[in-house]
Amino acid sequence: MKKKYWLTGGGLIALGALGFCLTRHYRFGGLLLCAIGAVVLLFGLADALLRRIPFAAKIFRAVLRIGVCVVLLAAIATGVWIGITAKGADDPKADFVIVLGAGVNGDVPSQSLSERLVAAQAYLEQYPDAIAILSGGKGDGENITEALCMYRWLTERGVAPERLRMEDKATSTEENIRFSLELIEREFGARPEEAAVVSSSYHLARASLLAKEEGLRILGVPAETGNPFFFCQMYLREIVAVWYTWIF
Repeated sequence: MKKKYWLTGGGLIALGALGFCLTRHYRFGGLLLCAIGAVVLLFGLADALLRRIPFAAKIFRAVLRIGVCVVLLAAIATGVWIGITAKGADDPKADFVIVLGAGVNGDVPSQSLSERLVAAQAYLEQYPDAIAILSGGKGDGENITEALCMYRWLTERGVAPERLRMEDKATSTEENIRFSLELIEREFGARPEEAAVVSSSYHLARASLLAKEEGLRILGVPAETGNPFFFCQMYLREIVAVWYTWIF
């Protein structure tokens, strides 16, 4: 294998592994760098084979190039759909709004959760009759549940407690939706056919897919992401997550 391939591929894998191990919020970026490094090494392998087994190497390289092109085209198409969905609903008025949780640093909302809470507060001010379901359990490094963190943040800023319900068991987006609907059904007697959902803009597409599995049509309420590097990483992560949702 030529030096340029193993140096570039190995360097990307090493950098990705370092990023994955040392950063909490950019782990997917680390995995992505490892994947790109692996592809570079595969092209290097094809180049090495070309000198020993030309015919097999040409087939290997052609298949590899076609595979990379297919993945890129699929990623672009999925990314466009995520971008369209990220705009949210034109009129998200609903009886219930489900606020999807995000990380809590101890007992303080993370940047992502803070951004979602700002969007949730604005929604509740615009639609004073809506009931909010604050959904999120307790994860690693969290002293309290995400639901309780959201409840405290909103009530401290003047949202009436009687407008808030806490769903504090969910550990995934799928559970956020399902458990919130179960809470609504227990307290109000029936599941709604549609509800507003507050989440990061890039996350609304996958949330809509998971909601459809529960028979729910969502009205997206996007929370903007202030950190452009984090946004780009999470956007790419959502492309892969959407594929996983479609396949499994």
